[in-house]
Amino acid sequence: MTTDTRLLDLDARVPQTTPYADIDGVRAYDLGMRRSALMAYKRPTDRIMANVRDGMTDLVEVGFNTGLLSLHIAGKLPHLAVSGVEENQNLVDVAEDNLTLAVWANTEGDVEFELAKLSRLPFPDDSADIVFSFSSLHRWRRPVETLKECARICKPDGVVIIEDINRHAEEGHITFILQFVKEGGDEFMRSLQSAYCREEAVELLDQAGLQDWHVVEEDLGLVISSRPLEPVSM
Repeated sequence: MTTDTRLLDLDARVPQTTPYADIDGVRAYDLGMRRSALMAYKRPTDRIMANVRDGMTDLVEVGFNTGLLSLHIAGKLPHLAVSGVEENQNLVDVAEDNLTLAVWANTEGDVEFELAKLSRLPFPDDSADIVFSFSSLHRWRRPVETLKECARICKPDGVVIIEDINRHAEEGHITFILQFVKEGGDEFMRSLQSAYCREEAVELLDQAGLQDWHVVEEDLGLVISSRPLEPVSM
């Protein structure tokens, strides 16, 4: 299948039935993300850091993949507790390995990873200052319920920030990423085909009763937030 053919096959969303089902595949994905993490995670990191305020105590990542973003954020904010929840056992196992390496390297940060259903987050109401998610929404099994959970655990003066790829992003952004990821192109395209477009994200928010939340298209991605956010640069 050629790249041009793939790019034309993005009208309908194609959910992934068993993402990250192979532990060796997860380790290969994690290694690739480590090599590109500083670029891939710069904007979400800057966005989270821009919303940190004095007196905050708890951050929660919903769908932490292999834990790299939580570990990166925790290293920058060692005085805050960062908790991550993931429902894929293979991702949790690799994230725990990454956490062990961070501990051995004496990396500052208070991080805890947990296996649990994203649609039933193991946190009390109004307990998190910032609820964030990056590159995970497209594989949420129950997105409407998970969005409700994100809203439930976020403090009234906190913020929810959810970032993921946009299936209807401009083809120029898609081809750039394909050139960058190279051998990971097929995996990227599967993720992109399972991602939501802006209109679908708005519909999910409507179904969750979160009509006052915001959805912004940004290069290759979508940014969903519980309140308006200041733009951040690459």
